[in-house]
Amino acid sequence: MTKKRTLLWLIPLIVLILLIPFLVPSALPYAGAEEMPVFPSVELSNPEPEPVVLEPNPKYKNSMVSRYAPHKDAFTSEPLGYQDGTICVKIEKRTVVNGNGGKTAVYFTWVKIADPSQLRTSTNQPYPSKQLVAATSLARRERSVLAINGDYFCDRTEGIVYRNGELLRNSVFNTGYGYDALIIDLNGNFHILLKPDPSDFKQYEGCIAHSFIFGPALVVDGKMQVLDGNNYASSPGMGLHKYLQRQAICQMDNLTYLMITAEGPEQSKDGGLTGQEMAQLAYDCGAVQAYNLDGGSSSWLVLGTDRINATRGKKRDIQDIIYFVTAEAEPVPAE
Repeated sequence: MTKKRTLLWLIPLIVLILLIPFLVPSALPYAGAEEMPVFPSVELSNPEPEPVVLEPNPKYKNSMVSRYAPHKDAFTSEPLGYQDGTICVKIEKRTVVNGNGGKTAVYFTWVKIADPSQLRTSTNQPYPSKQLVAATSLARRERSVLAINGDYFCDRTEGIVYRNGELLRNSVFNTGYGYDALIIDLNGNFHILLKPDPSDFKQYEGCIAHSFIFGPALVVDGKMQVLDGNNYASSPGMGLHKYLQRQAICQMDNLTYLMITAEGPEQSKDGGLTGQEMAQLAYDCGAVQAYNLDGGSSSWLVLGTDRINATRGKKRDIQDIIYFVTAEAEPVPAE
């Protein structure tokens, strides 16, 4: 009788253990038992720099003046990154095994800034120009510390688009494609709107620094999103179920961000991640908000003026970047 009771007790326990992987979100497997990157808290030595006024660049109508260039001696190799008194960048590389069994190089780039004006956007030519250029060229022009590709908004006509506080486009949304929107407000905080219409933007009027129409949303208010045919149409450029190069931008905390840049089949056989796998990575890293940007060969990760990701394989020029700048002058060398 005792053995029978023990067996009856063990059966539901075994079933529960088997169900745990399906009930609790977990990280993707890592090749070589690599762990998720951990970025310890960093205190900036100049957390309250002089306010940075966004001034149009007289030479480039679509550009802002970057008062200070990156400090040459502030770039680091171990870990790869950059640090001065107003911005800290750390880049960690991991190898992730995707659902297809392919090994994929993924770059996790952690950024902390002192002032929200250090997070900026730029296009190659004034909107609505579709002229393309290498992201490294835009990064050099804008004197950026770190830059990634944007959402390729110039190639589409729908949605409400702000860049550097300026409204560039105010068009109807293509509801058939299910685009999500990301708003970055004047305080540097992220707000994600799921399949929005123009009325959803009204509560943010007057406080929008940048807005993006692409997506999909990967994490919203700390909750991982489910990306399937019931939630998102097969819109151009998404290819959510495909194993591709991908780019995501996340907010982790106040003025603290994470870029996740995944390489793809162009760099390694069977490489790349699905949209859901990117959502899983962002969630496992602790993202509060996470948003998918343009991907494929348009994925760029640029530190200073050097491309970090996808140095092999096809390279595609792009129209726009998201970038971070320093807010302090380079120290004058002591005589």
